[in-house]
Amino acid sequence: MIKIAFVINTIYSPTGGTEKQLLLLLENLDRNRFLPVLCVLSSSEWLEKEFDLCPLHVIGIDSLKHPGALARFWQFVRYLKGENFQIVHALFKDGMRIGIPAGRLAGVERIIAVRRSQGYWMSTFDLKVTRLLNRWVDLIIANSHNTRQWAAEVEGFPAERIEVIHNGLDLEPFSRITAGTRGDYRAVLSIPASAPVVGIVANLRPVKAIDVFLRAASHVKSAFAGAHFILVGDGDQEEGLKLLAEELGIADCTHFLGRRKDIHQILSVFDVGVLSSSSESFSNAIVEYLAAGLPVVCTDVGGAREAVQDGINGYVVPVNSPTELAQRISDILHNTEMLLSMKDASLNKARDNFSLLSMITNYQTIYSR
Repeated sequence: MIKIAFVINTIYSPTGGTEKQLLLLLENLDRNRFLPVLCVLSSSEWLEKEFDLCPLHVIGIDSLKHPGALARFWQFVRYLKGENFQIVHALFKDGMRIGIPAGRLAGVERIIAVRRSQGYWMSTFDLKVTRLLNRWVDLIIANSHNTRQWAAEVEGFPAERIEVIHNGLDLEPFSRITAGTRGDYRAVLSIPASAPVVGIVANLRPVKAIDVFLRAASHVKSAFAGAHFILVGDGDQEEGLKLLAEELGIADCTHFLGRRKDIHQILSVFDVGVLSSSSESFSNAIVEYLAAGLPVVCTDVGGAREAVQDGINGYVVPVNSPTELAQRISDILHNTEMLLSMKDASLNKARDNFSLLSMITNYQTIYSR
């Protein structure tokens, strides 16, 4: 039995991209071979009320600057050593800053770090700390080949010690969605059955560049008067984005749905799925769009081109280019034959490349090795 400590700052909700992938992994690891324990720096209401996938260990560090953080860190070192973990798998900045040195000091055999972004948050200091921590890391798992190359070039980590495992999804719930679901959800949102719908699933924060999506939406609206636009996700920018929608004259056809758990059903309402981010490693939303059989129009960030092929299942456009984003969305909506062809291509791409089984198998192979 291989005992693995997954170290992350916390999980406030199961809807975030990294959190969703981690929870899928914890749920589906073979318990005859692996014993996972989720180790969080601090707890959350969601963890206390709903999390039940594996044992939970709360380290008790609310801030790395807190006077008691060092004592809690050493308690965690003793916990890792006393429980005889073979692997520490660390995620997010603070999870790695605690998990990596604690694992090494506890004598854990293997330390794994994760790259699920391309350092848009990194200052010069952050990069120096990351490079220092990398000296204690045995393996990095990136979720795209593009991010593997980025980590090798920017962090100087040996490329031969970086594995790529793309995001995976349970595709079965998407296959259960019916035309009736699409109609029912459109009715609730007061969207006509024949109206073109363009949507985005993303946290409402700067790196997701939702303003670019809204500016593109205003161009699409000029070409398709009956078009509607759906935003799924929450964040600090919500009020500002609602004001922008009003300024652009699309507030009456723009739906801010907030954080949702019924993603499979909501995606059935879309005709095109969009990613407008200025930086990504590999977007979980894109995989969800593919699984829902949607054409995808996305910005050229991270591993986007590993999922979206121009003219086959969507289009990839430059970052911060709302006019090009709008043009490609319009190209798809104008051509019914293209739209249907791209839907089939997206479904095939999801089945062939981004299944949950494939992701879990790849992780288990690495842990066993």
